[in-house]
Amino acid sequence: MNSRTGQPLQAKAAASEQGVFYRFLGLHTLLYGIFPFYIPVYMWTQGVTLAGISWFICLSGAGFILGLWTWDRLRTRISLVSMFALSLLLEVLLLLVVLVMEDGGLAMILGTGFAYGFYNCFYWTTQRALFYSLINVHNSGRKYGNLQIFVGALLQVGIVLGGYVLEMYSFFHVLAISALIAFSGLLLLVPSSPDYPQALSGQKSLVLSGVLRFTDGSRSRMMFLVDGAFLFAESFFWVVTLFLLVHESFLTLGIVVLSLAVVFGVVFYALKNVIDRISPTRLFHAAVVLYAASWLFRSLIHEPMPLEALYLMMVLITFLTAFFRLALNKRFYDIAQHTRGHAYLVLKSYYTQAGTVAVFALAAVLFMIGGDREMLLEYTYWILAASSFVYLAYGGRRTDPSSSQAPVYGLDSDFGVLGRAERDRIG
Repeated sequence: MNSRTGQPLQAKAAASEQGVFYRFLGLHTLLYGIFPFYIPVYMWTQGVTLAGISWFICLSGAGFILGLWTWDRLRTRISLVSMFALSLLLEVLLLLVVLVMEDGGLAMILGTGFAYGFYNCFYWTTQRALFYSLINVHNSGRKYGNLQIFVGALLQVGIVLGGYVLEMYSFFHVLAISALIAFSGLLLLVPSSPDYPQALSGQKSLVLSGVLRFTDGSRSRMMFLVDGAFLFAESFFWVVTLFLLVHESFLTLGIVVLSLAVVFGVVFYALKNVIDRISPTRLFHAAVVLYAASWLFRSLIHEPMPLEALYLMMVLITFLTAFFRLALNKRFYDIAQHTRGHAYLVLKSYYTQAGTVAVFALAAVLFMIGGDREMLLEYTYWILAASSFVYLAYGGRRTDPSSSQAPVYGLDSDFGVLGRAERDRIG
């Protein structure tokens, strides 16, 4: 095949791969907004305490690890469409588990925790793997910004729809709508018959011994272990705080989150086209400091505040968190590009979920000792603000990742990327 013929075919294949990715992402994002987003506050209305929510998160981490081991082996045996179908089925099954175990007791925490972890694994791991195949170190920030704008728009549609149905109807209606959307969406994905990206299909499944031996010069393992605690604090504890501020109204919470999402979209639109041209280290360090400030601001929020001040605080928190996640994900995907590729993504999931299990088991015990009072969230935010600075150690940058020099980030030779001598030289 000559170059003139080959280039259009490659461009067409890339466009098709990107189209499949965005259809899959859009479908899951819509479904996530309709209910999984509301899981922490739904459990709260069912009488689950802060300790119970922490046990739920802990169990979801265990479910994610088990799901990840399964995912990493299934991807070599089933088609990508089958993986899509399985991830959608797991989401519907999660809602069925919630329906069956609606009493708010131990069974709900155990059953939904594992189901949530399994569902999360098959969605997020597939999504990250497909996204990674579309980027390089020169466009990772812009691509991730575009991704978040797209996700943010569909997520808000789902959140407002889910909040309305939960407020006006019942959880059964949420389940019925979600199942209908999942089935209809799958019908749109099947005709494309996509294949796994070549970089993913060629990767062998990771074994436990290799995961445990993982180390690199970027201090990735440390970041992986702590990141789960911050992610779940953002998506569970902070959502509970917002729910309490809107007097436990699902619909009002959805509207507030929708308005904050406008800020979220503006941030990513403004930053996505310039982030790849900013000094990576300065950008990341500034983002970490501002992220720590966002947790401090969360601890200062309380209901008697004037409405205008309260909303401005929430807007500021949204901005700082969005900025940090954009900078962190750019650094994460850039390091993946220079090291183990898709395996780096899977390694993060293993360590992040292991850290989640340990941190939230401890949090559950501390909440139980503290009496499960709502004000304990304020102390939790203080701890998170102080702990945020651990992210500053992540990266170990030696040269500019956007340059064409030798690999910047070293992985242990157990993963076959660099020889040990080279790893010692740069690590």
